[in-house]
Amino acid sequence: MAMSETSFSLSGTSSVKEQTHNIDHASDLLQFANKSRQDGCFNDIIIRIGKKNIPANKMVLSCYSKYFNTMFNTEMEEKYKDVVEVQAVDAESVETLVDFMYTGKININTNNVCDLLTVSDFLQIPSVRKLCIDYLLTTITQQNCFIIEALADRFTIPLLTEKFNNFVVENYQQVVSDDQFKKLSKNDVIKLLQSTHDKVSSDLVYTAVINWVKFDLASNESYLSQLLKFVDFYEMSPKMLEDVVSVEPLIRKLRGTDCSFYDALVQHANKTEKSLISLGGTGTLTKVTKFDLRTKQWGQLLDLPVGRQSAAAVVIDDILYHIAGDLQTDGKYTVTDIVYRMKLKEKVLKWEKVASMNVKRFVFGAAVLNGVIFVFGGRDKDCYAISSGESYIVPLNKWIQLKPMKIARWGHCLVAHNGYLYSLGGQDGTQYISSVERYDPSLDEWKDVASMQTPRRWFAVVVLNNVIYAIGGHDGKQALTSVEKYNVDDDTWVYVADMNMERCAHAACVAQNKIYVVGGVDTDIKVVKSIECFDDQSDKWSVVGETEVELFNHSMVAV
Repeated sequence: MAMSETSFSLSGTSSVKEQTHNIDHASDLLQFANKSRQDGCFNDIIIRIGKKNIPANKMVLSCYSKYFNTMFNTEMEEKYKDVVEVQAVDAESVETLVDFMYTGKININTNNVCDLLTVSDFLQIPSVRKLCIDYLLTTITQQNCFIIEALADRFTIPLLTEKFNNFVVENYQQVVSDDQFKKLSKNDVIKLLQSTHDKVSSDLVYTAVINWVKFDLASNESYLSQLLKFVDFYEMSPKMLEDVVSVEPLIRKLRGTDCSFYDALVQHANKTEKSLISLGGTGTLTKVTKFDLRTKQWGQLLDLPVGRQSAAAVVIDDILYHIAGDLQTDGKYTVTDIVYRMKLKEKVLKWEKVASMNVKRFVFGAAVLNGVIFVFGGRDKDCYAISSGESYIVPLNKWIQLKPMKIARWGHCLVAHNGYLYSLGGQDGTQYISSVERYDPSLDEWKDVASMQTPRRWFAVVVLNNVIYAIGGHDGKQALTSVEKYNVDDDTWVYVADMNMERCAHAACVAQNKIYVVGGVDTDIKVVKSIECFDDQSDKWSVVGETEVELFNHSMVAV
């Protein structure tokens, strides 16, 4: 049918401006192409993988895949074929990728991501390769981290390698306790130790080595000496050296070939704490004082940059950390998440700020285990009891959220012992409690253990000679002189000798193989200025000094 010969024109009849339109019809074109492909129309190539045939169009394949673009646009023999065979790739993944080219849609999950990454890398489809990498970055766990590391190495993905390294450092104890780590080859274990030994504590590196060797002792014991070269025994905690390493049969067998452990043990035995350091507290918010255990004299250290009460203090590798607490602004609670540290070995002492915690808290529990700082519980900015916990990874300057305690607590205590953390007593929001729960960092799990005999809040807890001591505090009626100890082996609490003075809101620590208790208040909220010392051999408390200022709600460490 021919068009009429009559012609029409609007030229010169209107002053309306010219209009330019840009219609995006790419989706329509792809939908048509995909339907045509499924109907068998316009296909000019078949991809054959084994017995599977995948029909497609050379132009579409070349648009999304550099592999096919090179094949069909250079003088390769496949350019002139109707069927091309692709070897050693997963057929289902290729079909998924071809569908993606025609639809722009792809489903990535834990079952297919490894194959999709492999095939998209081979076929040079950067968009899908990136989607697989993004997915892997969000799915790393202790069960799959070594598979992800292998993918990162094979396909040269620095971002994924960095994610793996950070994950391992953040979760070192869990990772090296998992069977996936224990099944690694010797070369893979060496590679992991090379990249992490200087980023985590020597205690943890030693744990990793022993875990791997003992998993298959017959095959792995011969590599023990080689792997122990990554363990700096001189940086290991004295408790780990004395209680764990010194009694390990595998280590004792090496005495004739490796003396570094024994030299380190002697060095630690000769290194005893010489001072107690008290930080902050009610009425002494910014003050840092030092009590010399030899001269029984007090001295001043550099003031805190931000004064606080009901905070926590810990020491790792001669670095003193002061954590969170209450600013006590104008007589009101002002809870903070700030953390400062001081390197005690530097000639010129100074405080430096490090990463803040994820949660603002005060009257919480804090402890150090394997070179990692753990905090749990306390009261939040609204003064509610909380159960949340977090850990500070020193090399990364980062706080990591942990599984919360079973009970929200404040005014409680947290202590590390034999690879576990114990959270004791406190107040749950309504009442003083005596319950104790134990945290396993390798499993990120809490478990109830035997309760104390006395409910306690604002008390102190230390470990001396493999025994946990709960000291003083308040039971809801009065401040306490009572002290009880926990035997881990039989899960029981028994009382020991009472202190000379009732105390709560005090601080305690172990130095020179004795327990020292400083400050606090009595039942009438009168400040106790005496310093008491407990000798577990004689089961006696003795007064050894007095504070120069009134100390309570303060923190204390031994150095």
